[in-house]
Amino acid sequence: MGIFDFLFATALVITAGGVSIPLYAMKRGYGQSDAKLRIKEIEAQRKLEIVRQENFILENKAMELELDKMKKEREERERKALVSKENKRWLIEDNRSEAKHENLN
Repeated sequence: MGIFDFLFATALVITAGGVSIPLYAMKRGYGQSDAKLRIKEIEAQRKLEIVRQENFILENKAMELELDKMKKEREERERKALVSKENKRWLIEDNRSEAKHENLN
């Protein structure tokens, strides 16, 4: 029985080895495909982040242009208001100075 046990054990080892090699290959292939999917996901996230940064820069430029436009409009309104106030002040001051001259006379 010694020889049959040896042959049986050898056949069992060879069969187990023969079955385990394809199983290992399938597991490794799955791991590689999983790694490839992770790489693709990371690349997609990177592209998305680049698009977000470009969008942020464009929004900031647009907001800066809008802010500059608003500042110019405000300065123009303030300048017009000052011009109209200066004209009114002169009229008021002239009236006061005339009233003072009338009171003195």
